[in-house]
Amino acid sequence: MKNKKGFTLVELLAVIAILAILVLIALPNILNLYRNARENTFVEEVQNIIRTAQQKYIEDSMNSKNVTCYDSKTNSLDIDAKSSLKYKVELSTEGKIISIQVMDNNYQIIKTNASDIKRDDIGNSKSNKTIKLETRQEGVGLTACDGTSIEEGEEVKTKYVDSELHGADPVLGQGMIPVMLSDTGVATYAHDYDEWYSYKNKEWANAVILVDEPSKEYTAGEVISESDIRGYFVWIPKYKYKLFDMGDYDSVLDSKPEVEHNQIDIVFGLTDTGEENGECKTPMETGLSKAEKATKECQLNDYMTHPAFLSIPSNGFWVGKFETGYNQNSDVKLPITDTSTWSAANAQNTEEYKSELENKIIVKPNVYSWRNQTVSTFFQSAYNFNRSLDSHMMKNTEWGAVAYLSYSKYGIQDEVRINNNSKYLTGYSADEKDAASSETANKPWNNQTTGYLASTTGNISGVYDISGGAWEYIAAYMETANMTTSGMNDIVTNDTYNKYIDKYSSESTITSYKNRILGDATGEMGPFWNNRYYQSTWFADRADFVASTSPWIVRGGNHGVTSEAGQFNFTRHTGGAYTYDGARLILTPTN
Repeated sequence: MKNKKGFTLVELLAVIAILAILVLIALPNILNLYRNARENTFVEEVQNIIRTAQQKYIEDSMNSKNVTCYDSKTNSLDIDAKSSLKYKVELSTEGKIISIQVMDNNYQIIKTNASDIKRDDIGNSKSNKTIKLETRQEGVGLTACDGTSIEEGEEVKTKYVDSELHGADPVLGQGMIPVMLSDTGVATYAHDYDEWYSYKNKEWANAVILVDEPSKEYTAGEVISESDIRGYFVWIPKYKYKLFDMGDYDSVLDSKPEVEHNQIDIVFGLTDTGEENGECKTPMETGLSKAEKATKECQLNDYMTHPAFLSIPSNGFWVGKFETGYNQNSDVKLPITDTSTWSAANAQNTEEYKSELENKIIVKPNVYSWRNQTVSTFFQSAYNFNRSLDSHMMKNTEWGAVAYLSYSKYGIQDEVRINNNSKYLTGYSADEKDAASSETANKPWNNQTTGYLASTTGNISGVYDISGGAWEYIAAYMETANMTTSGMNDIVTNDTYNKYIDKYSSESTITSYKNRILGDATGEMGPFWNNRYYQSTWFADRADFVASTSPWIVRGGNHGVTSEAGQFNFTRHTGGAYTYDGARLILTPTN
């Protein structure tokens, strides 16, 4: 009988060792396959959420439901998702995804404040997609559409966005601090999860810039000392508006016509209007003949993206809350509480201070407006104020955007009260409507009964000095006119500055309102009539268009023009230095 021979112990150990080596070699590949499969599954779930949300939005719209937010807790979608998957997706009123947040126990994709997120934007960690999944971060949760936590017992603090803005939320550039203002004007550093603005409640977003050497380093939740603030700014979100008047005027009437003006219909959002949406493409040129060359000629009652937002790659722009001030004497404590120690003349710099003027610019209440400068000085100082924030002098279209917003459901919906302070102090409001110039018959910006009326919102969150104060030079002029007085010869011919200046037809005259740029709050404020000066039917504000001898536009009126001052006031000037002319600052940090 033959012997049956088995494996020896040595042979068995060798086989085990070989198998172990094979496993070690294969394991990374197996894990990679598993990880890739898990990532791809998650990506597919996110893409499915996007597709389903858009389909659900269409269904809801057809059933007259205005739903722009879906989540896994309060308003779920019909998807076959893993039980651990949590999600929230927000859409614009055009049905485009503007925010998506999805997470499970392993991964997350969070993209907010974006425009038109598509399924193909989503990818795994190794793809070249613009939105990639990340490893789930500990402590990160989601807020449902109703503001509650999606995950039971977890405190969720996500970045605040205002659903009314449809993605046009504030963009904070370098050195800009979001603030909430108390009823008396005290600024508190806002947490990014605070509801620090609410446009449906007429509470516009505010931010501040600090002086170069503040008294301390501030953190969210702290009150900011007024002496540490260099400038206050207010956010104007991107919007489209319904055309209410085409501005086809080239003459004036002999007497005031009976015209009733309704509130201006405004819709916030990042999508530009165009023919494909059944809306008109914004004509940026001046005058009717050029406007007719647009892709779709704009008609009355069309919605049109306001032109102020088309030259900047951002969600909107920041406007100086007050007229630009000038702190020539750096040892002066601001705001000015004792006006006897610092006269209005101190805000008009002399030749010895001509260099680096931008370092003296301040935007604060209860300081003297900076005046008596040429357009060139204002323009270059504003441009150099902070290039990282794309600072510049306010354009006429930007003024128009602020003025129109003030007369929408998001603003005061009335004439802004004149600042009649005869010493050119910023942020004041006359005690009476259309009051005469006075040193004392006015109240400061934080006075809750009178001061608020000089704001574009009727409360402390708006823009001040847009009526009265000083006339404000605007970066807007009549082409081919003589630039010698304004000092702008080299600037208007330099392509670098094109987007910072509005240009009007060389054929303009004082009553050629048809040469307006739609949205600039000039020609659209008609019809016009002649009393002792040309007036618009919007609160009888002054209405003189640019002409060859006075090619620069000034806005708002000054402290002494009584009834003709207002947010819709416009007239012309030479561009030279005058004691009653100032300017305003704009910031446009990019996304």
